[in-house]
Amino acid sequence: MFHTYLLHLCISTPAGVHSLAVLLMELQPGDDGPQTLAADALYQLSRVEEAYRLLLSVGPTCPRAPVLARLALLQLHRGFLYDTNQLLKKLIQCGDTSCLHSLLVVAQQKDRALLHGHCYSAAKRILEVSKEESSIREAVAYLSIAIMASGGEALESLLERARCYALLGQRKTAIFDYSAILKDHPKHVHALCGRGFTYLMLNQQKECTQDILSALHINSDIVIKNLLSLKDKARKLVCDWLHQSCRTNLSASLVSNAAPCQEEELRHAFLIGAALLRTECKEPKWHLLYVDILVAKGETASTHLCQVFGQEPRDAAAQARLGVLEAWQQKYCSTACRLSKVTERDPASLDFLLALIPFNQRKHIAKAAALEANTVSSAGHWDQALTLLTVAVKAAGEHRPQYLRQRAACLAQLGLHERAITDLDTVIQKHTGSNSSCSDEPHVWAQDLCRRGRSLVLCSREGSALEDFTQALELHKEQAVHFVEVGLGTQRVAECFLRGALQQYGEQQLIASCVSRSSDGPCGGPDPRGSLGPAQTPELRPGPWVGEQW
Repeated sequence: MFHTYLLHLCISTPAGVHSLAVLLMELQPGDDGPQTLAADALYQLSRVEEAYRLLLSVGPTCPRAPVLARLALLQLHRGFLYDTNQLLKKLIQCGDTSCLHSLLVVAQQKDRALLHGHCYSAAKRILEVSKEESSIREAVAYLSIAIMASGGEALESLLERARCYALLGQRKTAIFDYSAILKDHPKHVHALCGRGFTYLMLNQQKECTQDILSALHINSDIVIKNLLSLKDKARKLVCDWLHQSCRTNLSASLVSNAAPCQEEELRHAFLIGAALLRTECKEPKWHLLYVDILVAKGETASTHLCQVFGQEPRDAAAQARLGVLEAWQQKYCSTACRLSKVTERDPASLDFLLALIPFNQRKHIAKAAALEANTVSSAGHWDQALTLLTVAVKAAGEHRPQYLRQRAACLAQLGLHERAITDLDTVIQKHTGSNSSCSDEPHVWAQDLCRRGRSLVLCSREGSALEDFTQALELHKEQAVHFVEVGLGTQRVAECFLRGALQQYGEQQLIASCVSRSSDGPCGGPDPRGSLGPAQTPELRPGPWVGEQW
């Protein structure tokens, strides 16, 4: 028991470790393990010179990594920086720096700090001289030693090593280093930007945008400086992603809260908008975004809009924004005309801009757009009428099917019958809906069915068209006949019915033939064509019933 106590006492103090190491050196003269252990004990006893001489006696021709690491630390402690550099280079060339872990356990805090600073400075010097792959890898090795010397708390070394990994294409390893910093320092702006830009290289839009936004909330000046340091293509992509995020956030704010929005709800949007303008002030999209944010807040943005795009903008998107501002001044006709500029080019933009206008004003805009469409269509400008009617439909929503009817007529006039059918589908659904306001007006329902039937015929969808015409006749015969006469004409519709009848008759004959064959069996029987042969098939042609029907 007493001997066990003495052994524990020996190995728990540097002097005891040294005595034990000396004993092991005598027992194992060819092994350098006891010598490194003795050197560590001498270092802890502040007998640095003895430790240095002892290590020099170990394998002077080809010293192993543990010996090189200890020699480097001792020379650094003694102030011999040139020797330290040479020894660290040899250690890095060995490729085994794991031996530093056991050494740093016994190293003094002052020497650990010296090693960290020395390796960090060496890495920075290497990177300043060259950006070649071999130089970057050497810098990574120095930075790794610096991080080990600091116990993993060297933020600058971690940050620099993460950048080196990104340059080497080891992006996931770079993200690991950035995340290690952010785990304990979540507001480290450079780490957020670095990780965001690494996500950019991996084309991970969501993660990149989140990191850049988090950094913007902490210090926008540093973020903008980092953005400006990127290459043009990368900077443009990041800015586009920020722009998309801001647009999404702004649209969500307008959905949950009608304009004008509270300033707190727009803080996110203002932050991105200002950053984009500071990053690239000549980009029109950023100015349009800033105008939209001001309008969403309820502020007049006409001054900024005119400064950038002029008093009478040529750009359609800028004109549309000016139209929104004119709606506040109750210039509804002008608003409708300006908004119509973006209907075909950017329909989503039209929905967003209308959301910036109160609903009671949107009703006036819809009415003004429909009246203006009537005027321009009278002059034969159907394309212009179509854009105005789109404004009317969007502004009124689904509350006024009359605007959908007008647009369907305009689309039919332009030969865009598929789109006309889509609009009329929406209108006719309102007749059949439980909350329909038109279900008690059969003549209106019949008109809509005849309009859709006409477009269906012109799209070569006669089967569906005949169903519409038949339903229209049942609802209101006089109105259906009138619409057919002024539309396709009775002759063409009669031909459609005739083709439909012939097709139905042929199908019935085929069914009868199949039934006859199955009943007579395979050995023969009556004429498989039925009771009427080819010579007996009656000729179906338009007769008085067609004229009477229509």
